[in-house]
Amino acid sequence: MNPRNTMDYRFNFKEYGKIISVEIKCCGKHIGEIRFNDGEEKTCPICGMRHELRLDYNHFHVTRHSAEEDRLEEKVV
Repeated sequence: MNPRNTMDYRFNFKEYGKIISVEIKCCGKHIGEIRFNDGEEKTCPICGMRHELRLDYNHFHVTRHSAEEDRLEEKVV
């Protein structure tokens, strides 16, 4: 992971090209790793940003949700 980036994602592969996990860097620190499965997520203990992995048929999304967004969603539901 590039030390100059404050937020970064690193994808880990098996030999034959299948993605097995995603390492997450947030606020300049490595905050953990998630398996490459739909719905996996990791929350930064420093800023509260939630990093979520969503898998679709032939592509995937890595989405960031701020703590403020999560609080607003809780109020609506």
